[in-house]
Amino acid sequence: MKYLNNSVNVLLFIVLAVMALSMAVNVFCRSCLNFSISWADELSQSLLVWLTFLGAAVAVREHSHYSFNFLDLVLKNKGKTILSLFVNVLILFCAVYMLIDGIKITDGIASWLMPAMGISRAWVYGACPVGSSVMIVYCVTDIINNIKLLRV
Repeated sequence: MKYLNNSVNVLLFIVLAVMALSMAVNVFCRSCLNFSISWADELSQSLLVWLTFLGAAVAVREHSHYSFNFLDLVLKNKGKTILSLFVNVLILFCAVYMLIDGIKITDGIASWLMPAMGISRAWVYGACPVGSSVMIVYCVTDIINNIKLLRV
């Protein structure tokens, strides 16, 4: 699990750094050199999709998705564990749905090329199945831990 966490963190850092660099270079070229790099906007938009799905996986890992925490504040020990188990099962179902549909859509769009970069749009749409897979791993891990807590 530590390897997965580190890999996701490093990948997020690389994606954010490349996105920021390409945007900064393109802004400089537009402002100072009066021309635009044709593929920079497309690259930044594509990396934003990856940033979103990998960031959502980190939010699942860190339990930092937006939530109404009233029940969490009111419930005690086993109640909190049951609530956490319910939330993780709900997220798991959503992530499995996103994985299945993400694979279908990514496969269906694989022949479409991005106009400026000339690569398959599957590289962008692939962020959904990858991010969803990581979310599933994190959810299953949390579900197992919650079940262990309920048995104690």
